[in-house]
Amino acid sequence: MDQSNYKQTKTKRGLTYSYYCSPSTSSKPILFLSHGFPSASFLWRKQVPFFQQLGYGLIVPDHLGYGATDKPTDPKLYVGRGLAEDMVDILDAEGAAQVIAIGHDWGSYLVSRMLHYCPQRVSACAFFAVGYKPADGAVNLITRTEQIRNALGYDLLAYQRFFVEPDAPALIERNIDSFINLLYPEPPELWKKSMSVDGGTRAWLEGNTITSLPSYMTPEDKEVLRSSLLSGGLSAPLCWYKAQAEESNLEEDAKLSPSARDIAHPFLYVAFNKDYLALPFMNDTIHDKYVKGPMTRKEIDGDHWGVMSHAAEVNQILLEWMVSLASV
Repeated sequence: MDQSNYKQTKTKRGLTYSYYCSPSTSSKPILFLSHGFPSASFLWRKQVPFFQQLGYGLIVPDHLGYGATDKPTDPKLYVGRGLAEDMVDILDAEGAAQVIAIGHDWGSYLVSRMLHYCPQRVSACAFFAVGYKPADGAVNLITRTEQIRNALGYDLLAYQRFFVEPDAPALIERNIDSFINLLYPEPPELWKKSMSVDGGTRAWLEGNTITSLPSYMTPEDKEVLRSSLLSGGLSAPLCWYKAQAEESNLEEDAKLSPSARDIAHPFLYVAFNKDYLALPFMNDTIHDKYVKGPMTRKEIDGDHWGVMSHAAEVNQILLEWMVSLASV
């Protein structure tokens, strides 16, 4: 992604955000691409040039804690409403009245909060791997170990309990290569064997376990990711998990009316069938309850990082869906 296309703006909360920006041509809509953990705007490097050359506008932020964006370590700054309002400030800085909001991983959580708190700024929404996350009060799931294990056969969120431990940032930083190998797994089953076992993520890192890179990540890609994470450390990115564990967002979310949790926007969900953490059937259950507007569901035979490993397929699905919206 061309560094000359990056801009910065300060939000009303006093936070400086960095974001990639490219204007649309003719009447094409603006795509808002929202990354998760631990990736930054670089996640979308295979989507940006594809849609840019087709004339779509692009706004691709480094979210709070990542890239050249501020990196505060107070979990309360990572509350969903505040994050959504930060995105409105970015849209305002670019004169973007509406965007097609597209999320992956924690980026899906942020898009969900945009739908709650600034729905008029979103014309349509798409979710990859991680689906829509309603503000329904069921936020902190990491303590429900037995319930999750009994339902799924393994401890789906065990890794999150490690991520909120006090020494997690320092341990990750000391063993950053091992961390990248685990978070971008080869093979995908590593997540079920190591991240979904209590103490598994810590043991992996303390052993400084190294595996081969997945096919979608070049050594150059890894170095960009490595440098980005180490430049600011992991304390800030892990605040996304701490805010959830501390239920920092419940007070604001409780103010939402029940109807604000229902989604009437055109909706695309792309399931990644080899994702052992963002399980498609769990997302489907939520979507069946809350999505009230036109919904499109697709599947990709990839793991959590399908936007990279199956970029051509992802791009085509997204393009065809957007074209269908324009023809309605």
